[in-house]
Amino acid sequence: MIKLVLLTGFLGAGKTTLMKEILNSYGGYKTGVIVNEFGEINIDARLISRDGVQMAELSNGSIFCACIKDKFVDSLIEMSLKDLDYLFIEASGMADPANMNQILDGIRNKVLNPYDYRGSVCVIDGESFTDLYELLPAITAQLEFCGGAIVNKGDLIGEEKLGEIIDIINEVNPGVSVFVTSYCRVDVKELVESLTQNTAEARESSNKIETRPTTFILKGLKQVPYDRLEAFLKDIAGDTYRIKGFADTDRGNIEISAVGSNIHLNEWPDTVERTEIVVISSVGFRMMSILTKCIGEHLKGIIRL
Repeated sequence: MIKLVLLTGFLGAGKTTLMKEILNSYGGYKTGVIVNEFGEINIDARLISRDGVQMAELSNGSIFCACIKDKFVDSLIEMSLKDLDYLFIEASGMADPANMNQILDGIRNKVLNPYDYRGSVCVIDGESFTDLYELLPAITAQLEFCGGAIVNKGDLIGEEKLGEIIDIINEVNPGVSVFVTSYCRVDVKELVESLTQNTAEARESSNKIETRPTTFILKGLKQVPYDRLEAFLKDIAGDTYRIKGFADTDRGNIEISAVGSNIHLNEWPDTVERTEIVVISSVGFRMMSILTKCIGEHLKGIIRL
């Protein structure tokens, strides 16, 4: 049997960082990964790609939504044909996994090597969770259906806020194991092997075509001046859930990672053929005019929508 583990967590909570830790810890095993992105460009797959890991990329929607659920099913069936010990799935940040067990039941007679679903890990953003969980049903569902929870960015919040988060976790998913971390530094094997079987009753996912967030792709036309890129990101960040991507700048290759107004520009050691930035908006189609205005002010002729 292939042990199957799902990673959930809101945009920028730290899922990709945790996936890197998992792949490092399970380097001696035959592992597969399915990486899911809402946007058409799969940034996270580039961040975790490594030799010896079987990988599938599913973009432009949630794996729990009808928009690409069939592709998810096909990927699960295809992965079952491979000689794997573990399959890890990194869901998109807005994923609602309420129908995960229904999906697995539906493919039970179609897989070559059966899956042993160990459960899901929910990565919680300690900074933003209390502000967002009541506004976005997917965040509550991620917690409700998990078998283990990580409160990440624990170093950036106080004891009072941490206590409030723990209270919410215990209310939504009583008895679930909770790990408080910074940069998802945790004993990964202890986390994965201690996942509890979730008893929440499966239901239809809230991920639907009409409820999906608006995503925009920015592409570079030529090398980007670092200072102008930074100013552009600061101007648009307040109206976004998440910004991520890679940029070819006059200071070298840069990985872009922003959650709300928290922006990080990190040196990137690999080749960046051209700038590509994914913007997931919190204000819907109004973001189009915001992006157009800010590109005109900072990056006209350098990047385009």
